Amino acid sequence: MTATVVQHSTATRLIQQLALQSQEQLTGQLNVSAASGERWSLYFCVGRLIWATNHSHPVRSLRRQLSAYCPEFNFETLAVRESDRFVCWNYQVVWVLLKRKVLDKDTAIAIIEQTITDVLFDLFQQERREPLSFETVHHEALSILRMQIVAVNLKHAVKRAKVALDEWKGAGLVQVSPNLIPVIRNLEGLQENVPAKAFEQLRRKVNGQRTLRELSILTKIEMTRLTKSLVPYIRKRWIDLVPAREIEQPRGERPPAERSPTADDSRKPLIACVDDSPELCQQLGEIIKTAGYDFISITDSVQALPILLEKRPQLIFLDLVMPVANGYEVCTQLRRMSQFTETPIIILTGNDGVVDRVRAKMVKASDFLGKPIDAEKLLATVRKFLEVKVS
Repeated sequence: MTATVVQHSTATRLIQQLALQSQEQLTGQLNVSAASGERWSLYFCVGRLIWATNHSHPVRSLRRQLSAYCPEFNFETLAVRESDRFVCWNYQVVWVLLKRKVLDKDTAIAIIEQTITDVLFDLFQQERREPLSFETVHHEALSILRMQIVAVNLKHAVKRAKVALDEWKGAGLVQVSPNLIPVIRNLEGLQENVPAKAFEQLRRKVNGQRTLRELSILTKIEMTRLTKSLVPYIRKRWIDLVPAREIEQPRGERPPAERSPTADDSRKPLIACVDDSPELCQQLGEIIKTAGYDFISITDSVQALPILLEKRPQLIFLDLVMPVANGYEVCTQLRRMSQFTETPIIILTGNDGVVDRVRAKMVKASDFLGKPIDAEKLLATVRKFLEVKVS
């Protein structure tokens, strides 16, 4: 994996940096550091936020998210091989658990979104205390794109984190990090002044091993309300808040390395269609499969790049007009990757005009095919580019 590092001024604010990476369509990571030694990384794919991590306790954070969203999973049995597929181990774990069907897609997305929210919360809180410094690290697209699970809306993620932080500040907790561990210092004082039932709950759950965030999940009490309930005991010094230590990665039995299926697993040429219309994809699929080819359809343009990288089709049909990313943008991204520099890419459009043809040529599309789809023209186009492979 190659990376280019670009340093930025410490005067740049976090929110501006996030917007800049989105605007410049970063594929890589934004590293953030504080003078106190804290470090974080936010990971982007073509300018879209896909993961974030706090380098002080990534394993603890992952365990917390799994206990919240997949409580039946035994974290200590987790076994994921180290690899260079992705630069962040805890994200790789989520990806592998999704592939193994331990997590479903919605659960994996929920874990990713909450992890990003927690990291942004911590960053905004830290930014109030001391200046932050930033660096961008650019990675080759392949390792990031093929493992993308979801692209998180940056504005929504920032809003969620700011709302949570405002609530935290409103409760008078601005100087308290939710990553601190409450530890009972005066057991006798608590026992004498707290009702027996409440004391027993405190003694059992505030065991010096759980952060405020982890306690919130264990007790199913919202984090701000839980922490506020501990404040009287903290002021009396019956309970102290101490930094959390990172935990070790679990050492379960190592399984065989996961392997992504590719087009080479099939003897038939694989043809892909990227179009937001399920009806059109179904129509193309019926024609193409009847002619003896394999076929996959992709109706979400955001997921097109990672799926195409995983499947490696021999020919791609690409709709011109799609939400979020149009056909020209997707084609441009594909041509930047060595895996697709020679792959035939056919633009599908209902407007077969001169301007569209010129733009298609500029982004190095191989050909044009008009809508509505004509079966004979479709198959003639396929044979034009795959005739050598099919014969």
